[in-house]
Amino acid sequence: MEPIGLTRGVALAINDLLDNCLQVKPGDEVVIASHVDGLYGGDNLVEPQAVAWIQAAIQARDANPSILWIDEPARMHKWRVPPVFMAALKACNVFINNSFDLTIEELKIIQETATEHNVTLGRNFATTVGLLSSPWVQTPYELVCEIRYQACVPFGKGGMSYEIADENGTAIKGTILPPNHPRFTTYTRRRNEGAGYRPFPEWVFPPINVADTNGTIVFDRMLSWWSRYIGISPVFKDPIHLTIEKNKITRIEGGDEAVALRNFLKSMEPKLGASVYNFPEVHSGVHPRAEVSPQQCSHPLIRRVIDHSESCNIHFHIGAPWPKPEYPYWLHITGDLRSATWRVGDHLIHDHGHLTALDHPRVKEIAEKYPDRPGLGPWPASW
Repeated sequence: MEPIGLTRGVALAINDLLDNCLQVKPGDEVVIASHVDGLYGGDNLVEPQAVAWIQAAIQARDANPSILWIDEPARMHKWRVPPVFMAALKACNVFINNSFDLTIEELKIIQETATEHNVTLGRNFATTVGLLSSPWVQTPYELVCEIRYQACVPFGKGGMSYEIADENGTAIKGTILPPNHPRFTTYTRRRNEGAGYRPFPEWVFPPINVADTNGTIVFDRMLSWWSRYIGISPVFKDPIHLTIEKNKITRIEGGDEAVALRNFLKSMEPKLGASVYNFPEVHSGVHPRAEVSPQQCSHPLIRRVIDHSESCNIHFHIGAPWPKPEYPYWLHITGDLRSATWRVGDHLIHDHGHLTALDHPRVKEIAEKYPDRPGLGPWPASW
C-alpha cells in the first residue's frame, strides 16, 4: 500500500534538502535523476513516492522539476554517464542525483560538467520513504555542516605530525600535508559557497593529505561502490592487515578479502601502475546519527554508505590516483576504522571513535536550535 501523506519528519527532511542544502529558488530548473533498476532490487535504490514528494516540494517553491529515469547497467572499467543524463545536467540550475552507480567520486566528468555550467549538484542519499523517515536524514542539515567545518579547523594548512591507533592493531604515524586535492584547496571550505557538489545528508570532511606514513592498519569494511568490483562484501568476515612504509602499501594480509584485494590491485597495475599502492589521504565521516534500522533500509550496500558517514568512521584511501585520459575514473577504495584515536599535533580529532568536533561550542549552539529533531543527544521521544 502506498503512503497516503507525509509525516512531519519527512516534510522537515525534504525542506532541509531543498532549502538548506540545494537552496532551490523560484524559477530554478531542477532535474531529479534516478535509475529504473532501483525499483526492482537493483543497487540504485529509489522509490517513486520519495521522488514524487520531492517533485511536489520543488513545485511549491515555484521552481520547475523534471524527472529523468534512466536504465544503463554499470559495466566494469567501461562505466559511462548516459548522454541524456549529461544533457539534463547542462540544462538545469539544480541537479538531484539519486544514483548509486553514477557518483562524482568515481566519475569525475559529472562534477566537472556541473562546475563548468554553474550547476548545483546534489547527491541525494534519501531516496526512499524509509530513509526520509530515519533520524539520519531528519538530523538538521545545518548541524551536520557545522560539525564538518569544525572537524577540519585543527588541520589548518598542514605541517603537523599525526598518529592513528586503535585496539584492533592499527598504529600509524606520519605528517599532515597542506591541501592540494583538485577538489579541495582548503580543508575548511563550506560546501554552500557557490555552486558545486552537495551531498544530502552531509557525510564526510575533505580528504586530508598525508606523507611519511609508516605502520599497520587493520580494518574490516570499505565503501561499497568498489567492493562490488573487488568481489567482496563491504563488511568483511576477516579483517585486512595493511603494512604502510613511506606512504606505500607494502603488504596486504588476512583472509579471503585480503586475497581478493591483492588480486584486484594487481589487475589494476596495467591501468594505473604502482600508484594503486599509494597511501595518500585520510578523512572521516561527520554525521552524529548515521545509522538506519533494517526496517528503514535493508539494502547492505546502501547501509554501508550510510555508516561510512558516521562521525566515528575514519577512513583512508587505497591508491586513489587521479583520473587520466586512458583511465578516466577515480580508484576510490577505502579502508574504514570505527573506534580509533586520531591525534594531529596537539589536537585530538577522534577519541576512541568519538569525533571531538561534536563537543565544539558552536556545534552545541546549533543543536540547541532544534530541540525536537535528532541531533547530538538522545533522540526526541517522537522519533
